[in-house]
Amino acid sequence: MLNGISADLVIFDLDGTLIDSSQDIAWCANKTLLAMGHEEMAPSEIVGHIGWGVKPLLEKLMPSEPAERITAARLKFLEVYGGHLVVETTLYPGVLPVLDLLTSLGKKMAVVTNKPEGLAVGILEVMKLNAYFKLVLGGDSLPNRKPHPEPIEKTIKDLSVSPARTVVVGDSPVDCEAAKGAGAFAIGAAYGFRGRDELVAAGCDIIVNDFPSIASVIR
Repeated sequence: MLNGISADLVIFDLDGTLIDSSQDIAWCANKTLLAMGHEEMAPSEIVGHIGWGVKPLLEKLMPSEPAERITAARLKFLEVYGGHLVVETTLYPGVLPVLDLLTSLGKKMAVVTNKPEGLAVGILEVMKLNAYFKLVLGGDSLPNRKPHPEPIEKTIKDLSVSPARTVVVGDSPVDCEAAKGAGAFAIGAAYGFRGRDELVAAGCDIIVNDFPSIASVIR
């Protein structure tokens, strides 16, 4: 891996990888907690649980709640978040130049996130990123979400690329596990929500400290 990874397809996670959505997600999670009769939590504590999807996030924030209450909380969260998608959400530094470079090199690109597809597409449109990606899959697009390899496998198949020529970029162990399960390479984004240690433990092929570094490890 010292000379980088040869790739025809680059699949990006969304939250913690392309965008820093931590404050908006934390704000909406706290509104949901209050609506369900719970106290607010520190944003840093909430961010530590992002990556698996809305339902798992709420299960971690409200571990004593039964399934039907989690279902109600999920609906509340989606209602709140639908009107608060990009209030404080920002692109990570270097995203646009790197996406422009990868486009100029003829790389196919896609987004696979555990966020609901509709919300993901809405964010990409508002942030003017949608034109870069040939496919966007969310946590509700298929029967299985990351860390299951199904969304990565479908992206590879739909875009007619070999797994051995595919790279998945993400900030969470779920991204690495999904990539490995699909036979693709995994680049860990240590600048995101999870940190370097979890990515090392997950076995990412390469770990980068900032988004611009991605351009130097994909060829």
